[in-house]
Amino acid sequence: MSTLQYIKHKDIDFRKWDQTILSSQYPLVFAQSFYLNATFPNWDALVMGNYESVFPLTQKEKFGISYLHQPSFTPQLGVYGKINEAIEKQFYDYITAKYKLIEIELNASNVLQTKDHFSKQTYIIDYKTGYKQNQNTKRNVSKAFENKLIFQQIPSVEILAQSQKYLNPFLKSGLKLSPVTINTFDKLLKSCIKTNSLYSFRVIDSNKTVQAIAHFISNGKHTVYLKGINFDKVESLGSMHLLNSSAIQFFETKTDIFDFGGGTKESLANFYKGFGALPLQYSSLKFNRLPWLIKVLKNIS
Repeated sequence: MSTLQYIKHKDIDFRKWDQTILSSQYPLVFAQSFYLNATFPNWDALVMGNYESVFPLTQKEKFGISYLHQPSFTPQLGVYGKINEAIEKQFYDYITAKYKLIEIELNASNVLQTKDHFSKQTYIIDYKTGYKQNQNTKRNVSKAFENKLIFQQIPSVEILAQSQKYLNPFLKSGLKLSPVTINTFDKLLKSCIKTNSLYSFRVIDSNKTVQAIAHFISNGKHTVYLKGINFDKVESLGSMHLLNSSAIQFFETKTDIFDFGGGTKESLANFYKGFGALPLQYSSLKFNRLPWLIKVLKNIS
């Protein structure tokens, strides 16, 4: 088995890196270089052989101690490319020897289990196996049409302005995200626009008032729902059901997997299941071997 190489960000061969990500069992956009460069600039890498297997290192430092951190908007990292339990164990042994604190998510092809691994799930539609909306979702989509709502793709030149007008206030007041995190979100959108991987949609009413807006990122194999918001919660016009149903149809010939990007909360899980999505299990890795004093400082910081 090949040895692991620690490669600094400036020395990563991004072409080879992205080829490995896109040839993986789960070719997720989160691990592509354009995505990581936006959400965690200067990430480093663990590479086996000639990029046969790779692992992004999202390393931060606090109290003089390096640790692995899960970047905002960036789930499911871990090992990509050629993978089996022995390869995965080699990466696990390396990072747990190097870092005393690890709080990251792994992608669904990573199957190694230890006491430091914890189960998570997202909801996906695998277009190869098909999907079927439930009656409640169909009723809400019909309601949207009855209310004369219209689904539109947002032109690229309008995306940033629309996002900052409609989505950023929700990120700030609804999700309580910091200005730094919201700035990261904007950087991610710009990176995706530059790489032609961002698809943004809105639903408007007969007065051209925006009732829902959402962003999706796609690499032609994996499409993820990034963030969205609807404004008809009181009237319940069906805007978000129409937006997601239409987006799922839009991507049906453009991708293999449609990923809702979550599903831990029961209310969201039920919403996603209504579109025919099924759960996909993956793991988070929470490894903490900090000295007791540092643990105390971490908890109060």
